[in-house]
Amino acid sequence: MSKLKAAGARDTSKARRKSKTAPKAAGGRKLSNWAAAQWRAARYRAGYAFKLILTVCGVLLAGTVVILTVFGQIDDVGGMMAGRAERELEQAGYTLDWLDVAGAERTGVEEIAMAVGAAPGLGLSRVDLVAARESIQSLSWVKSAEVLRLWPDRIAVLIEERQPYAVWQINQTHHVIDPDGYVIDAADPRDFLDLPRVVGEDANREAGAVIALLALHPEIRDRVTNAIRVGERRWNLRLQSGGDVLLPEDDPASALALLAAMHEERGVLDYEAQIFDLRNAGEMVMRPWPDRAAERAGRGA
Repeated sequence: MSKLKAAGARDTSKARRKSKTAPKAAGGRKLSNWAAAQWRAARYRAGYAFKLILTVCGVLLAGTVVILTVFGQIDDVGGMMAGRAERELEQAGYTLDWLDVAGAERTGVEEIAMAVGAAPGLGLSRVDLVAARESIQSLSWVKSAEVLRLWPDRIAVLIEERQPYAVWQINQTHHVIDPDGYVIDAADPRDFLDLPRVVGEDANREAGAVIALLALHPEIRDRVTNAIRVGERRWNLRLQSGGDVLLPEDDPASALALLAAMHEERGVLDYEAQIFDLRNAGEMVMRPWPDRAAERAGRGA
């Protein structure tokens, strides 16, 4: 044995003896420090081992995903897992037993059930909420809808329906429209004869503006049978007398206010006029019926 090894052996032995006797000889504070150091070392080793396990698991999972993707089986595995989960839920009693509908006055519950795909015993997790909402919103009376899954056995449907606002005549055909100009195909115009009537191309989209203006002047509104859209840019108002009020493209509100003031002052709407022309700002030109003017001229002669 060489001296180097022997010296090393003696040093190691002394170090070993010291490590065995050091805790006994040390005071309380030194003992606490020694225990804390041992705890930190153990915690570090445990943390390192945990990270190593996570890394290995992550590598294995990533490798599995890559393999399944390469062989085109990742979707199959996901589908199998989802299908198994759905079957487990159904066996546990999570099936559709109730369909709660709120806000549907004109929309039939049967229509909504068909749109949802509701059927007794259908697994609640199988209901596609997004597809159901889109299908419900395609119904004629439905403006918007929300579909909620309420565990364990309910689907709730909240509906906002379209409100009939006017009757739109286009190409000799009548449609009921809502305030946005949307055609409510399921509504029969004969059931809404009391609604304002608008006529012509683009009249459905602009109906709200002219109806709102007429609401400010009831004395004019009550004499109007329909509002006719001209050139998709301005309105003519057909009166019960058969005459027409020609509104300008720009600032029809001021033109109607002028007509209302002239009627209040002189009762012009009671005149036998074929045309009340308000297309020039601040002016009103009245044109009589040609045959009635000739009749009056004949009586004067």
